[in-house]
Amino acid sequence: MDKKLSKEELLDLIDSLNPKIKKSLKNTNYQDRNDLEQEIKLKIIESYEKIAAIEAPNFEEFLAEFFSKQKQ
Repeated sequence: MDKKLSKEELLDLIDSLNPKIKKSLKNTNYQDRNDLEQEIKLKIIESYEKIAAIEAPNFEEFLAEFFSKQKQ
């Protein structure tokens, strides 16, 4: 991933997922909904941070590594 999202963009992403989160929360007890909603949003943020930290090779780097392994 070349560009990490800013905090505002990440919050916009979570806001765009909010209707789906709310709909899914209807399947849980009323008392647990607020806690579960916060936990879901926290997991989204944690997952994004893990994915953003991954440094994958671009296509040219991948091909170079692939062909160098083929020659061995």
